Parts: sequence; structure tokens; C-alpha cells
Amino acid sequence: MHPIDARTLEIFRTIAETGSATRAAERLNSTQPSITRAIGAFETHCGFKLFERGRYGMTLTEAGSALLESVDRSFAGLNMVQEAIGQLRLGLPGTLRTVAVPVVAEGALCDLLAEFASAHPRVAINIKSAHPQTVINDILTGEVDLGAIIGAPPQGFDLATRVIGERRMKIAVPADHRLANRDRIHFRELHGEAFVMMAQPHNIRLAVETMMNDFGVRPSITHEVSTQRTVVELARRSGAIGFADDEVIDSVSRRDVMAIELDPPTRWNINLIYRRDRKQSPVFETFLGWLDAH
Repeated sequence: MHPIDARTLEIFRTIAETGSATRAAERLNSTQPSITRAIGAFETHCGFKLFERGRYGMTLTEAGSALLESVDRSFAGLNMVQEAIGQLRLGLPGTLRTVAVPVVAEGALCDLLAEFASAHPRVAINIKSAHPQTVINDILTGEVDLGAIIGAPPQGFDLATRVIGERRMKIAVPADHRLANRDRIHFRELHGEAFVMMAQPHNIRLAVETMMNDFGVRPSITHEVSTQRTVVELARRSGAIGFADDEVIDSVSRRDVMAIELDPPTRWNINLIYRRDRKQSPVFETFLGWLDAH
């Protein structure tokens, strides 16, 4: 049996819709004789009548009606393909799923993805804020395409890393604190102060504890909070010294709290991380290519 071409199916559907070979010819920019020959040949191919011919036009037979349902489904699939082609011409559709620690989600990652979205307006951006361990878990389990963290990713996993920025740890000092007018404070000068720190595990907490051990510093009391913005707010309101990302401290009014450089300085890279061994979505592959070009 020879394959049925799309033009024959289109003629069949059009006659069914218009009820006439003449009107079908007009719609398809053809002639009535050629349409009549085509539908006759199609009925011969099928081995049964598709239409009843009458004085007032052509009506589907029971077999013709059943066949039309199948043809309509096929054309719906073709329309979906055509729509997909049109979408791809306009720009890659889809969603880029990401996760990051809050300060990066609100800062460097948001800036980067906003620029990508401007270049690819049909891509939806999904940014989730989470604890560092959740960021890693979401990447490893495939919940997201990529994540962003401050500092190096954990060892023992096949993760790719791309640096997208840098962060520095500073000291948040209340405006009425004795150290508020300093440009730089050495860590050993903080012995006996009240500290506000991120709860474990966190890069900033690890850095502060390392420096405490190195310089023999002991706080009078240590407050623990879950976000860097809370670090700054509690320091501002309680009179304690807070340790946080420079961008977070700078976002708070300098009349209330001062962002002071720490000596020795502590810096981390902001890293995009994703699994090397996972098949990437077309949207994510496009993002990586865009990132390479920038």
C-alpha cells in the first residue's frame, strides 16, 4: 500500500468541513475536477466510500466520520510540530531552574539570569533560595539545572564549577560602637566582643572560627542566626559585632551600621555548580553557551 500524502488528507478534511468539492477547491486554491479526482483516488486506496454524494453536497459516511477523527488527531500533532518550530524561531522556550544561597540568589545570580533572560525572552527563570546543603542536594538529585554557592563545592562529586563573582567578609559594627569610625579592624582586636554569627554549617562561620583559633580570640557571647541579613539587623540592634557578606552589610543604612574591612581579609568566589554526568536540557545548554560568550 502506498503511503498517504498530507495533501490528500488535507483535501479529505476540507471536503468534510465544507461539504462540497467545489468549495474545497476554492479554499485550497485548486480546481473542482482535481479535488474530485483526488478524493476518488483516496476512496479507492481506502477500499470504502468516504462520502455520500447528493444534490446538496457531500456528507461523510460512517467510515468517513471514523477516519476523520484519526486524521484530525494527526493534523493536531502536525500543528504542534509547526508551533514548536515557530517558537524555536522566536527564541528557545523552556525554564532554567536554579537554586542558590539567599545572598547570591538576590545578587550575583539574579543579575546574571536577568541578563540571560533579556537575551532569551521566551525562557522562564526559576530561582530558589536555600541553605547551602539544600543547594548541593538539589543539584545532585536533579531538582535544578544549576546552583550557586559562596566558596568551593564539596569534594567527592562530579561537579563542574564556574566563577561568576567574588564576595568579601566584613564586620557589621553598630554606629555607636567604639570601633565604628575605623576603616579596618584586625581580628585580634575583637577579643571579648559579643559576636553575631551564622549558624553552622556556613562559610562565614567557618572563616570566623578559624580566625578565632588563629588569633586566640574569645567572644563574650555568641549569637546565632540563620540569614546574613539577620546578622546585620541583630548586630545593629544589640550592639554586637556581626560577620557578613559585604553586599548584605552595605544594603543596610550606614547611619545605623558600618561595614568595616577585616584584617586579614577573607574572600570567596561565587561559583555556579552543576553535574557533569547529567544530560543537560536544551535551555541549560543554551545558557552555558551564552555564559561562554560572556
